[in-house]
Amino acid sequence: MKIKVKFIGFQKEEGFVEIERNKRYVDLLNKLDINPETVVVVKDGLPVPVDDEIEEGEIKVIRVISGG
Repeated sequence: MKIKVKFIGFQKEEGFVEIERNKRYVDLLNKLDINPETVVVVKDGLPVPVDDEIEEGEIKVIRVISGG
């Protein structure tokens, strides 16, 4: 299936990614070479756990910045 991915806080272009059905968001992030601990995945305006199964549609991958 194809997933539209928008990146916020990255130097990456938005686009479509082909991924097998029954995969999880963590699998998609690994395929994109993104550390799951450094981002929040948002679908339909709500954050989703990276271990949830991927649903068709559009997601945003938002880089989390922390510091102290």
